[in-house]
Amino acid sequence: MKILITGSGGLIGKEIAYQLSKNKKYDLNLLSNKRINNNKKNFYQNLLKPIKLKLKPHAIIHCAAKHPNSRSGSNMKNIYFTNMKITKNLIKFANKNNVKKIFFLSSIDVYGLIKKKMVFENQNPFKPNLYAKSKFLSEKLFCKNNNNFQAICLRIPGVFTLNLEKNYPLIIKITKKILNNEDVIAYNLNKKFNNTLDVKEIVKFINFALRKKNIKSEIYNFSASNPVKFIYLINLIKKIFKSKS
Repeated sequence: MKILITGSGGLIGKEIAYQLSKNKKYDLNLLSNKRINNNKKNFYQNLLKPIKLKLKPHAIIHCAAKHPNSRSGSNMKNIYFTNMKITKNLIKFANKNNVKKIFFLSSIDVYGLIKKKMVFENQNPFKPNLYAKSKFLSEKLFCKNNNNFQAICLRIPGVFTLNLEKNYPLIIKITKKILNNEDVIAYNLNKKFNNTLDVKEIVKFINFALRKKNIKSEIYNFSASNPVKFIYLINLIKKIFKSKS
């Protein structure tokens, strides 16, 4: 099965590619805006321009996006227009090349300011920023009935990866401190917490959905099903790494 992964040079895309590479049934083709190497399976592509790859993948895993934590991500208007342009170019490519499924990594940021204990897919956003709006509108475009593919949009929280270079999401910042035996200052310790997700869980879902022949284009909240207290999570990380924090 031929799979195209956008944003394969980023933290999440890179690890998704690594996890999927363990399945020899997949023919992975990696798309990045960084020139990685001359491997025939790695493609350089500026997604702001029309995609002219001579490739007809069965599925696309869309990880590429500009966000506020990007190196050049401070300009919200630029973030919005960049993400919307990428979405439209990818949809054109998918429809033209008979792609069957697209997995779009959206974000729980689409809800804007969350004031409720639980959020549902049909909940209206409250004061979302332009990054959130770009994700929300991209979901709508991917799920339009006139597309030739099925779209699975996953609204994900902060993703925990093996790469600890960055200081986001929050759980990675805390983990780095614990690894270095630094003290951690944290608040709302008894608050239930499920605002993080392991890349392996995303890959498990993708493997499951790829096996399904008919999946309705849909939007899903995707995070841990059983929230735990924040203090439990911090102590668990401390125990795993035998930290003196």
